[in-house]
Amino acid sequence: MQRINLIDLTTNTFNPDDFWQSRLTKVEGLEGVGYAKLGKPFNIWGYKVRKQAFYNIVNPLNYNFKDAEVLDIGSGTGFYIAIWNALNVKKVTGLDITEVAVENLKTTFPEHEFIQLDIGDEIGKLKSTLGNKDFISAMDVLFHIVDDQRFDRAVHNITSLLKPGGYFVYSDNFLNGETIRATHQVSRSKKYLMDLFEKEGLELVSHKPFMVLSNYPIDSKNKLLHAYWFVLENTTALIKPLGHLFGAILYPIEKFLLKQMKDSPSSEIVLLRKKI
Repeated sequence: MQRINLIDLTTNTFNPDDFWQSRLTKVEGLEGVGYAKLGKPFNIWGYKVRKQAFYNIVNPLNYNFKDAEVLDIGSGTGFYIAIWNALNVKKVTGLDITEVAVENLKTTFPEHEFIQLDIGDEIGKLKSTLGNKDFISAMDVLFHIVDDQRFDRAVHNITSLLKPGGYFVYSDNFLNGETIRATHQVSRSKKYLMDLFEKEGLELVSHKPFMVLSNYPIDSKNKLLHAYWFVLENTTALIKPLGHLFGAILYPIEKFLLKQMKDSPSSEIVLLRKKI
């Protein structure tokens, strides 16, 4: 997640379809779906941290994934499709709003199904096609829905596509303070999100840090932490090969912090279960 630039949403004309189609056409791989300013080397390490956090939240379930059907929202480069494959799930259906991502995913993962769809839309008849999933994942995706009505509809759609007792794996910033709005991202408050999940019939199973030191500390007022990020961000942006060194140093620290901390100054991951 990149640095937040506050805006007046009354003048926001952000079009997510155009934004991501253009970005993923120009910038390929994890750099395109991650923090492009920091370059490929740092993003590769950042996604290793995300992968560890993902396993930290799903592994304690001791779930037999061989019969699991999964819906992945905002599949992008297929990073989380590969993780679901490693868990030996039965089938993955991936959604993305961009044509370029969907076509690339079909080539990379021909064993799975990919559909160009915005989860914030009215999905109507597609519910019968997409529904009854054992797991749904939406990683670093839903905070790009800047319109609250569409965001609420996205969560409603997700809940409707889960089996009773099914799980929703979700990452966001879960701010302890007030919601922060930016041009193409809204970091919503933890209270707003948890109230919405409760309303939709999703109960919290687990809540863990997603990234701690490898991402902008949006949920912290600690001046030292912000100074650290300012130096790392600008140094890496200026000399991108340094991203490999910084990422390699941070990775073992992140692995330790992900297991030791309950909250993160940056992003967090939750596991939610649809009530039976």
